[in-house]
Amino acid sequence: MRIETISFSQELKRQILIRQLIDLGIHEHQGQSIYDLDYYTLRYLLTKEKAVQS
Repeated sequence: MRIETISFSQELKRQILIRQLIDLGIHEHQGQSIYDLDYYTLRYLLTKEKAVQS
């Protein structure tokens, strides 16, 4: 039960990052769809994009 909760929470965070990147107009990174990227790569891309825009 605990592992499933952690996996679900991590996937939910990943989906939120994907939605935020799409809202910023980002759909891929280095030729790879953002849907195929892991949580940490998505977080990096979002952080980088927010820094560029500010």
